[in-house]
Amino acid sequence: MVALPSVILYHYTSGTGLLGILNADAIWATKIHFMNDTREFRHAIDLAKGSLSALRAGRAGDRYAQIAAALGEVLESGSKIGLFVACFSEDYDSLSQWRGYCPQSFGYNIGFDGDRLLAIAREQGFHLRPCEYDPDKQVEVTRQWAKDSVDSLMASLPDGADPREHTHERCNDAMQKFVRFAPYFKDRGFKDEREWRMVAFLSSNDTRIGLRAGRSTLIPYVPVELRSRTEDSPVWEVRVGPTPHPELAMDAMSHLFQVAKVRNGITRTMLPYRDW
Repeated sequence: MVALPSVILYHYTSGTGLLGILNADAIWATKIHFMNDTREFRHAIDLAKGSLSALRAGRAGDRYAQIAAALGEVLESGSKIGLFVACFSEDYDSLSQWRGYCPQSFGYNIGFDGDRLLAIAREQGFHLRPCEYDPDKQVEVTRQWAKDSVDSLMASLPDGADPREHTHERCNDAMQKFVRFAPYFKDRGFKDEREWRMVAFLSSNDTRIGLRAGRSTLIPYVPVELRSRTEDSPVWEVRVGPTPHPELAMDAMSHLFQVAKVRNGITRTMLPYRDW
């Protein structure tokens, strides 16, 4: 009997996307500013800047307040930093995601063993974790980050040094910590998507970064190797989405076993949904 993974994470895509992932044995992580969710990263920046502003209240421009202000500048200038993201969901058969992420009558999702996917992600410099939808927790996290970051920068500020210059020179640790939580903030209206994200913070000269064609621009991306052709394949199952030809679609899917090890087989949606 095949042991059930502790969590299965599903990636909804088109038939073209499915073939691309399995033939290349990789999933693409897209630069976050080219995704629909870029506004949520902007939201995280705004929350953090608000927390930094609160730390300055009543301090009348003293050195601590100057560091807080300078860190806000760093956040703003870093709004285009190299964050690359791939998205998954715990929901294996979601009507909203078939509609939102798949073309009409030609959708699929790939179910990944979460534990194996996490191990593969870590080896390639990516973090994998669930999104945070609770606005109170988002505020709490950003407030703690702001205080810890400003306290640390203040403690390392040499006598007579310019607080602004010091912050800009020594902000790397604070920014590294910021990107560990900021890309995972999502509006609570999307809570039902139960989204997880695979995220990496990469420099612009990382040789893995490539370009693909989008609708109106070229889009930076990074391929994350899956190793789906090995015995340790992270691919748990593949599901056929709503289609007028489910039997033909299932029959065609059997050929996937020639290019990837799908550990728990192939199935199809049970939703009574017609989009044709």
